[in-house]
Amino acid sequence: MKDFIFAALPFIIIGICLAIICANGKKYKETYLSEGLAIGMCFGVAVASALHINLGLGISIGMLIGEAIGISVEKK
Repeated sequence: MKDFIFAALPFIIIGICLAIICANGKKYKETYLSEGLAIGMCFGVAVASALHINLGLGISIGMLIGEAIGISVEKK
């Protein structure tokens, strides 16, 4: 069961990211969403490598956190 959860969790998190992007389609060009996704993915890889956890899980959680931060900051 633990292996199934670790295999399915990244796909669930990526699905949540896509749902957030689709829900905020109009606001997409006015925020730092894509930059947050990219930077979050890089930090997710770094943290996953440092803590020796599943790389897919680190990437997906990093993307979700980066997206949440990026969408909350508006461009001026």
